[in-house]
Amino acid sequence: MSTPGAIAVYTSGSGVPEHVSERPWRGVYQHWDGYPSGLGQHLMARVQRAQGDMQSVVRQLIDEAPWGWSHCMPGPDAPEGDRISEENAGPRVAPDETGMVAYVYVFDLEARRLDAFSTCVGDDGKRLCSVVFSQTGTPDLRALDLLPEETVDEPLLPGKELSAKELQDWLEGLPTLGTDSTSLHWLDTQQGPDDALAITFRVIIYEDGSIRDVLEREWDAVPPSARPEPERVRNFLEALVDVVSEDPRRLDPFWISAQDTLRRSGARQRESFAKVLRAHWARDFGSAA
Repeated sequence: MSTPGAIAVYTSGSGVPEHVSERPWRGVYQHWDGYPSGLGQHLMARVQRAQGDMQSVVRQLIDEAPWGWSHCMPGPDAPEGDRISEENAGPRVAPDETGMVAYVYVFDLEARRLDAFSTCVGDDGKRLCSVVFSQTGTPDLRALDLLPEETVDEPLLPGKELSAKELQDWLEGLPTLGTDSTSLHWLDTQQGPDDALAITFRVIIYEDGSIRDVLEREWDAVPPSARPEPERVRNFLEALVDVVSEDPRRLDPFWISAQDTLRRSGARQRESFAKVLRAHWARDFGSAA
């Protein structure tokens, strides 16, 4: 099921509103992945890649896509994102028309700020969080929906920059993850165009001794910022094995591939990463067990 969102920019006023309708804004609809760890994180990354040129981000995402987006996040089949055409225009979004979206992200160009609002049932348009960017695009927060466990910032562990080959070797040396009914297999690693390291893995589900299902995911696990700290990456992977081994339900390929701790947190030690991962499980599934 999709999680629609809206990408917007304030047209007048000032200050940090506590409700999505307190200041005038204009914006466009996005159909998929509108939650803070999806679209919200992507908008933060766009400002950073634009080196703080928020006006260019607004131009690309709003002015040049007036009918909205199916998905503004680039993918292998749509490197520029997937715009909606005029013939299939997305729903209108405005301060008094947010019923078709679950989240609204509004840029304040003058204040160099991005405000995130939840228009989900029960939240009714309240502001979730705001992030302020420096002149060069550095955000004052790592994410719009940080958990308390993610706010840790531990000392650096610098080393030789991690390569895709070294990452592959590490994965092959990790303990096997699996039960009688499910097994995880690390397949490949590769360096992406943004210098991140991606991991491809496969989860096989068995039933009565036969393969019932095979699920393969590509996980953009290691951002460029983490590669100069190979020991940090190793600690994260070992913590992931620890946490998944605690509960076979965590052998969920979609949950594993959604973990973005190396981007979102300043954690560097194995136990700190384990606390973050357990907190994510509790948030996503309502139980730390």
